[in-house]
Amino acid sequence: MANSNLTNARNAKNDEFYTQYHDIEKEVEAYLEYNPDAFRGKTVLLPCDDPEWSNFTKFFAQNYERFGLKKLISTSYAVESKLYKSNYQPTLFEINDPQYDEYKTRRNGKIFTLTRDINNVSSI
Repeated sequence: MANSNLTNARNAKNDEFYTQYHDIEKEVEAYLEYNPDAFRGKTVLLPCDDPEWSNFTKFFAQNYERFGLKKLISTSYAVESKLYKSNYQPTLFEINDPQYDEYKTRRNGKIFTLTRDINNVSSI
């Protein structure tokens, strides 16, 4: 099988299809070395497969205050928008959330936002 290495890597989720946290950290730190205020007061939009599992979302959420972000928005694709329908599996967090609507998630995708309120306190 010609692409067995790619298939194995994808199954292990340790390849170029899934950007590693360390790689994100290294790249963003290079920007911050050049300009420590590169993200201050900015809104960061992250299109990703799934905001709950994205290393980009995790990285920017964990560094939200340090970067001085105004807002973080992480979105996902809508399963039903694709010609190829993947085996979408909602997480237990989603299923147990009273606001969860499988139809809307499959049709519209997901969104995660992190902002500051008027008292300068972060909220989800």
